[in-house]
Amino acid sequence: MLIARLVALGCLLGWAALLGTPALEPAPRALAGGSLLDLRTLTGAALVASRLLQRTSLAALRFAPLGLFAVFVLPDQAGRLLRAGLVALPALVLATVVAWLALAARAGSAPGPFEILVPGVGILVGAWAGLAWRRGWRARLMFLPTLVANAVVLLLLALGLAVLSLDAEPALAEPKPLTSAEKRHIVELFQGKNPRKVPPGETRTLRLTGAELDRLASWAALSTGRGVRTSVRLEASGLAGAASLRVPRTARWWNVRAAARVGIEKGRLAATGTELRVGQFRLPALLLEVASPFLVAGLQGDRDLRSVLPAVESLSFSPEAATLSYTRVDMPPGLVARLVWGEGAGEATREVVYAHVDRLLKALEATPEGDARFARALETAFATASERSAASGAAAAENRAAILALGIVLGHPRLARSVGERLDDERSGAALDLVAGTTLRGRGDWARHFTLSGALTVLSAASPSDAAGLLKEELDADGGSGFSFGDLLADRAGTTFADTATRDDASALQVQQRLAGGFRVDDFFPPAADLPEGIDDAELQARYGGVGGALYRQKADEIERRLAACAAYRESLPPAEAPPAPGQVVR
Repeated sequence: MLIARLVALGCLLGWAALLGTPALEPAPRALAGGSLLDLRTLTGAALVASRLLQRTSLAALRFAPLGLFAVFVLPDQAGRLLRAGLVALPALVLATVVAWLALAARAGSAPGPFEILVPGVGILVGAWAGLAWRRGWRARLMFLPTLVANAVVLLLLALGLAVLSLDAEPALAEPKPLTSAEKRHIVELFQGKNPRKVPPGETRTLRLTGAELDRLASWAALSTGRGVRTSVRLEASGLAGAASLRVPRTARWWNVRAAARVGIEKGRLAATGTELRVGQFRLPALLLEVASPFLVAGLQGDRDLRSVLPAVESLSFSPEAATLSYTRVDMPPGLVARLVWGEGAGEATREVVYAHVDRLLKALEATPEGDARFARALETAFATASERSAASGAAAAENRAAILALGIVLGHPRLARSVGERLDDERSGAALDLVAGTTLRGRGDWARHFTLSGALTVLSAASPSDAAGLLKEELDADGGSGFSFGDLLADRAGTTFADTATRDDASALQVQQRLAGGFRVDDFFPPAADLPEGIDDAELQARYGGVGGALYRQKADEIERRLAACAAYRESLPPAEAPPAPGQVVR
């Protein structure tokens, strides 16, 4: 028995050593994590949830052998109580400590409490399997059916609670759209407050009133275009908020209300008095009080927040304002990519997008300036996507990579941060040189608007990128280059193109096939030269009624009509008649 326990100990330590290396990491698949764009539909959200569940399950099961081996390291005991107290509990502790050490070795720093949570589930399953094995053949045969049955019950219980928490009506009234003046005011509040640009040794302070904070949250919710409504209220030493989210393709709503006394002092986060209500269900105060310290510890120990929180001198709330004081923040490497693609998928995404970038740079350096270069860029990017789709079977995912690469090369190299770190100097310099000579319908700014808006659509969703383009035009109207409906059309064409090219695999393949016949500008970008431009703020308000005014809506509707007439954006894409030779540009 001693030899068997020593073998189990060797297996335990050996498996932990493997976990401390990349050897047991799942093989990366290009864009396997999907994009936030998937969340715009109920089907897409279900797909993202299933992928997340699969990846989480695989991540947990990698740690299951630790729990299994830990059980066999300890001598067996007779009876359930003795086995639970003298085998199960010590085995869980031993396996968790070993997992913590493996994670620390893998990451190069101590993991936070939440980082051990998923491995802990795997350890628990492994220990359960080990105990079942020791109880005899009947327990061994029943282990998998019991495990599956428990998982199904938990899933059904979660789904049942989610359905029961739905309401027939939203708890919040529909918010009023922000005026241009309100948007400019919010933007001005953040000017000069970039934490990455604070000189060493200096401190910046950002102060938002309750009304400003509420309007900022409302603006963010309205920008998603997903039927989200929010309300934020400042309280003494804390914050209260509510949100109403319409469930896609239903007339039901999720209404959530939460409140807490929160603050940060010298990088230390604190939260008490937490309240949470979802629909008709209110979580017990005792449960929240018990869970709050674990949540705080998890946030405090998060590897990204560990780099940001020390820069926060203080975050305090009063009924009048929320005040944040901070020093310089050096953002953790790859933070943006992890936020967009999720942990583990960013590296695979970066490799695919950079392969597109390199192929684009090589193809465009020998292409003449003007519209021909823009056409060659789209043809090259989607030819690459088509080749990869034939192998991966994921046309929409491959198109996302192509659109991101176009945004990096012809929009701005800074977008590379969305898939990893900044673009290296050689690639960045080559891209900036190419941008200078690339035009769309003779306009260089429209080529940038189109590709940047398309990339932002992939990174977020169509409505936020539309909102970003609209905000830029509103700010231009106030002392910039002036509001431009032509630029707005370019933004909308970019978001519509990305939406069509990534809606699903069938639509993605149709776009690939259309571009395989050569880029025809009328298919993707309608005439825009006659649209008003250079409109200052006074004229925008007086003549057009501001954003949402009667004349503004007339022009916006005209833009939508022109886009709807483009062959590539019609609901059904008919075969192109007499397609031009590859590389030929037809105007």
